[in-house]
Amino acid sequence: MPRAPFTASLLLFFSAISTQAFSQASSAACGAPPAVLTSTRPNIFSEQQEQWLGDAMADLVERNYKPVKDPAANAYLDRIATRLLAALPPTTIKFRVILVESSEINGFSLAGGRVYITRKLVANAHSEDEVAGVIAHEFGHILSHQFAQEITTDLQRLLNVTTVTDRADVYAKFQQLTDARMKRHSSSTLDTDEKQDEADRVSVYATAVAGYRPQAYSEFWDRSSAANGKVGNKFSDFFGITSADSKRLRAILNLLAALPPGCGNTTSSTSTEFTQWQQRVIANQAATATLTTPPLSEVQLTPPLHMSLQRLRFSRDGKNILAQDESSVFVLSRDPFKLLFRFDAEDSLPAQFSPDSQHIVFHTPLLHTEEWSVPEQKLVAAHEPVARHNCLQSGLSPDGRTLFCVSMTDLSYYLDLSLLDAETGQVVFQKKDFYFWLYNYFSLLLAFNRSPHNLLPFSYSADGNTLLIGPSTAKLAFDLRTRTPIKLEGNLKSSIDGTYAFLGNDRIAGINGHDHAYDGIFSFPDGRRLKKVKIPFNTIYSVSSGDEVIGDTTGEYAAALADLSTDKYISIRNPTADLWDGQFITEGNDGGVVLARLTDTVNPARVALPFSPLGRLNSVTLSPSGKFIAISNRSRGGIWNVATGKQVGLMLNFDDAVFRDDETLYVEFPKQGEHERAVYHISTSTRAGQPAGYKEDEHTHMLGGNLLELQQKDKSTAEFVAHNVANNSILWSRTMDRDTPAYTTNFGGPELIFSWLLKSPGGNAELKAQPALAAQAAAIKDKDNARLIEILDNLTGKLLGEAVVEVPQEYIGVGGVNRVADLLYVTSDDNRTMVYSLDTAKQLRQIFGHVIAADASSKRICTANRRDEIVVYDTEGVELAHFTLGSPIRFAIFRQDGTRLILMTADQKIRTMEIRPPATNN
Repeated sequence: MPRAPFTASLLLFFSAISTQAFSQASSAACGAPPAVLTSTRPNIFSEQQEQWLGDAMADLVERNYKPVKDPAANAYLDRIATRLLAALPPTTIKFRVILVESSEINGFSLAGGRVYITRKLVANAHSEDEVAGVIAHEFGHILSHQFAQEITTDLQRLLNVTTVTDRADVYAKFQQLTDARMKRHSSSTLDTDEKQDEADRVSVYATAVAGYRPQAYSEFWDRSSAANGKVGNKFSDFFGITSADSKRLRAILNLLAALPPGCGNTTSSTSTEFTQWQQRVIANQAATATLTTPPLSEVQLTPPLHMSLQRLRFSRDGKNILAQDESSVFVLSRDPFKLLFRFDAEDSLPAQFSPDSQHIVFHTPLLHTEEWSVPEQKLVAAHEPVARHNCLQSGLSPDGRTLFCVSMTDLSYYLDLSLLDAETGQVVFQKKDFYFWLYNYFSLLLAFNRSPHNLLPFSYSADGNTLLIGPSTAKLAFDLRTRTPIKLEGNLKSSIDGTYAFLGNDRIAGINGHDHAYDGIFSFPDGRRLKKVKIPFNTIYSVSSGDEVIGDTTGEYAAALADLSTDKYISIRNPTADLWDGQFITEGNDGGVVLARLTDTVNPARVALPFSPLGRLNSVTLSPSGKFIAISNRSRGGIWNVATGKQVGLMLNFDDAVFRDDETLYVEFPKQGEHERAVYHISTSTRAGQPAGYKEDEHTHMLGGNLLELQQKDKSTAEFVAHNVANNSILWSRTMDRDTPAYTTNFGGPELIFSWLLKSPGGNAELKAQPALAAQAAAIKDKDNARLIEILDNLTGKLLGEAVVEVPQEYIGVGGVNRVADLLYVTSDDNRTMVYSLDTAKQLRQIFGHVIAADASSKRICTANRRDEIVVYDTEGVELAHFTLGSPIRFAIFRQDGTRLILMTADQKIRTMEIRPPATNN
């Protein structure tokens, strides 16, 4: 056994020799590299500067892509890249191939060696040869310096820039160019026939020389594009009917035909190793994440804060239960009532049990599907099908075989419906112009905003074998076992224009959205009305067994369990619930699962759920001493001891909170049912809470430690009032002419930030009241994108600073504005933050990411970029710290004059990081 590692290394060594020998022999057979690799187009960038340019591009765009952080999966790509680079001319560019999530089969690249391959591309490749062909194509874009040439052209054309120097200068010029392109709606593009042809030439050459089968690239392109083997001809070219995809396929085939004899391999490199790697990429189970920098301290929240359960469901045989939140699926047994296992399900749509109750299936909006075995407690299948058009709504059948996809083609007023094979993506049924959405535009828009996966109503039968989907007379039904339509008849189609739910396998309960007199229970599929019954809900859902449905309500209770056979209703506080054979499950106050019989709800059984990663949070605040942290999501909140991670107390969800110096906490609870919005005062020592002693009205809300009130006095004036949250006494007030500003709090201190549109009546009124700002306003060319910003002391209302600035084109609003000393930080939606001088209103520089923390004493800021990356800067823009945390960031705050950074991440850990002073040159 001790010799095994040496044997493996020896095999790799001989494999490398063999590959190198083949590369040398094939290189001789293939001839010289393509001339595009020695392009003479204008290029002001050296390869080092091009590397910096790629870094800047990546800092801008990588936030939009979720990486597949599996070292083994990425190592396989690195090996392919190394093999390809050995077949190409030497370069100092450092190449990286990165796996990312996407709904598309795609590969793309940036300057400086970054290549991105989507998981769906790997999933749909038939061999390593095909993956290598795409990577080599992207290498062609980079090695022919197309990005640098494009930027060179645009820098000169838009900014009259003809040189770049160091890394900071490359970053600054790229950021300025990004602004110029946005303002002029102008940029060059790599997606031209000429540039794609150049990259294709490199792909065919590199794969051949590296010992791959180069024909695999054309096969993959044909299969993943819309060419379908068609290459056109002179006749179709003359009449302009040859598609761009067909022309490109023809060009690739011509390149292959021109290869000399003996150039490239003739057999596929498909192997067991490739298949295993491909399955690992498709499964994409979470890899162990590590910190790049050890923290000074680290604690785990105990018990964790549980996210809202979005789904609870009995298995069809009643033996098991699934509970699902934003990040996880938990599987429990019913008898005995206990947790069995948990698995990751980040971003997933509702999971469900298979018809035989032995599996759980789910999918994501990007159409990644997974199937988990309940008895084996493991993943048994995962797939990456591709839809031709983006799915506005999708659903996975309970057996995991079929996806439905509701899509809309460009410039169409109709929605299309397709059924796809979940493994291959093959279309097994399609109904074009399925529904004319303008008929019900506003209802659809509201439904989409409320729950995107419920854009159109649909329901599965109790046994999971039948799907009914669509509104009103557009309804369609399918037998999912045979994937064939089922003919619908009777009043079910004409009378029911709202939501509906299966009752068992052969009845449907449905709602008429215009007149509840037409509600009822109908036979399926013949559509006979079996019973007239008013169903007083907007939305209903099936339960796992019985004649009950769960419907949404208003008032004190969020939902009701309705027995349609007896017309009896039971109010329930949480619509996330299910029923099987008289046994009821719902979410407990602590985030666990509660099980009870409907006839005996006094002594329910409870199971606490384990850790699940945190999703979005409503509010987070740290006490002045740093001893306590209060956190809230949409369903519950709590207080934890920062030093130990132990929970101090659990409470309802809150919208805002602030600690006082005595470590007591004021929290604002939202309106819940019949309980009005209210501020409570909570003691961290006694864990007792009591109302603050005053009543909030519709004009007040808590923000930044104060109770703020904004009232429109008349058509021309409004009053802004700041109250003491402890006793509602007035701290300060301000009367405003015309309209009121947007406002937020400042990360950099106890301050409010007001923002007016410069051209608004309120902005003009403020400008007249502040003559010193007139010169700043006059200097701005784009008045539509100008804002008048004011900084006010939160406790006194005193004006601390003001400026008129031209905000970025992708300005996200006042919520992205912060002030530290003389600097104003304004964040845009394209992942950049502009830095202005508050005195001169001039833009000083830009940084990538958005500000999540600021410290007035040290004048430092913390920005977040990508999912788990933060950077700390000083007032001059010098980078002081750069941390990769391995888990998405949820909260950050400076302590100890900016030398400590407290971080909370989705893994429910609180870490203290040291921020060292910048290095000095002696």
